[in-house]
Amino acid sequence: MQNKWLRAVVLGLAVLGVVGLGQPTAPRDSLAILIDGSSTVGPVTEAVAKEFLAQAPRARISVGISGTSGGFRRFLASETDINDASRPIRPAEIATAKERGIEYLELMIGLDGVVVAVSRNTEIFKDGVPVMTLGELNLLWSKESEGLITRWSQISPRFADAPIVLSGAASTSGTFDVFTAVVTGKEGDSRTDYFGTEEDQLLAEQTGANPFALTYFGFAFLENNRDRVQAIAIDPRLEVIDTPQEILDQINTRRAAAGKKPLVAAGGKPQGILPTVDTIASFTYPISRPLFFYVNARSAERPLVDQFVRFYLSEEIIGDQEFMLDVGYLPVGPELREAARRIWTNRITGTAFGGTITGFTPEQIAQLYRKHAGL
Repeated sequence: MQNKWLRAVVLGLAVLGVVGLGQPTAPRDSLAILIDGSSTVGPVTEAVAKEFLAQAPRARISVGISGTSGGFRRFLASETDINDASRPIRPAEIATAKERGIEYLELMIGLDGVVVAVSRNTEIFKDGVPVMTLGELNLLWSKESEGLITRWSQISPRFADAPIVLSGAASTSGTFDVFTAVVTGKEGDSRTDYFGTEEDQLLAEQTGANPFALTYFGFAFLENNRDRVQAIAIDPRLEVIDTPQEILDQINTRRAAAGKKPLVAAGGKPQGILPTVDTIASFTYPISRPLFFYVNARSAERPLVDQFVRFYLSEEIIGDQEFMLDVGYLPVGPELREAARRIWTNRITGTAFGGTITGFTPEQIAQLYRKHAGL
């Protein structure tokens, strides 16, 4: 596999065939499949589609990127066959599907880590060591910091006295949902004075060019931009280290008004964990997550969709670590791959998670998914 696919995906629609065909109402013998959703899962689906076309050259597969949430809006309007998702379906989306009579299959296809990245030439960290606690990231990104936390030195004297430049996932992105849930403690709780986009490659390029910038995106975009950006190590502690007291007092006044717990200065030295193959696979990296795609149950009745999904779920694809790593992600374990295949073969509809995986351990995620598959 070649990583040249990645840029084509993130710059807009990566189209193999005809856009706008392949809706769940398409004829049984339709040769088109319409896919939309996550910019994180998009590179995997694009790579699989290219491989699939070698054995089904008449197929027309369109892979779009409108973000996990944007993709679910289209999916739940019966506009697409498959939605790539970097988070599980939400409770409100589950309710919408039920109201509209839309059944779906939830297929886990890989693992990812949300990377917090800075320029390779970053000047943020005075000691040259890019590391922050979850508490410091909370202070940086929460709604209460908007208009108040504008310089790096306000977070810690370890950081430069320079303006903060932030970018990251758009609010339609599953990456946004996962990042905010882990970092600020509530999905969607984020300051808005940052540049948000579904174009993760653009985030890497902009951040790489600015020594005082910080962004976040999926692991694949770190792997393909190591000449531009580097990951910061994340200390899983919810405390800040040495934020000036006057800043803590101001932010905690705002947090109290919002019904949030105060941030506490813990002192000491942060000990962070970098996103790597091993730390993501073990979920020791604090922002690790499984990846999914959802298939409309009516679309699943079409032979071409069945053929494509079986190909996607094969050991030669999601079970091949070399293939998955080449597009920047990791396989889930063999028991979860088997669970996904069982869900597809037996057409088991619905979700294993009830709307979220935030707070679940890897063992709990696996247990819930295998239970959903009847294993």
